[in-house]
Amino acid sequence: MQCPECGTLIKKGYSVCDNCKFKIKLAIEINKEKDKKEKKDSKTKKINNKLILRILLPLFIVACLVVGIFFLANYVPSVKEALIQATTKKLETFTELYFEDHLSLPREITLFKENSFKFTIHNIEDNNMEYPYEVYIEVNGESQTIDKGSILIKNNEYKTITQNFIIGTPIQRVKIVVNLTDKNQQIHFWMGEE
Repeated sequence: MQCPECGTLIKKGYSVCDNCKFKIKLAIEINKEKDKKEKKDSKTKKINNKLILRILLPLFIVACLVVGIFFLANYVPSVKEALIQATTKKLETFTELYFEDHLSLPREITLFKENSFKFTIHNIEDNNMEYPYEVYIEVNGESQTIDKGSILIKNNEYKTITQNFIIGTPIQRVKIVVNLTDKNQQIHFWMGEE
């Protein structure tokens, strides 16, 4: 190989001309540098491809699942209903019925003595409600009405009702029942002879 500067022959394997000190890059070295650069670029491309696969593949799977659920929900009514029920929050609505101061409820029957108790209705039905109620005494399977009425209670409010009654017939044991007739909801307590 000759030096491009001075034309002197350069010994094989050397990269500097002895005559003019011109540095020559040998084709082998140039090829080595190209190979290194190509290997580095190839590695970078492989890493980039792996990263793209790691990101795009899960996104593709999720997208397929979403599309599949969408089509399934649109064409199968039971799936649509189940999906709606699973993702919709429902308010729990109910009515509370209880005795006020349950420890002081009348326990003993005293003839011709006025007895009293209080019961409370608490509306948690998410709207205003009219509550028809009935209070009665039950003796041996037969009932005697003490009071019947109806009361309007606004949402999330409660009303306490006081009931007075007199027992005029000798009885050993009676059951006092409060019944919300539209709700089929009852509470009761027992009274017995002294």
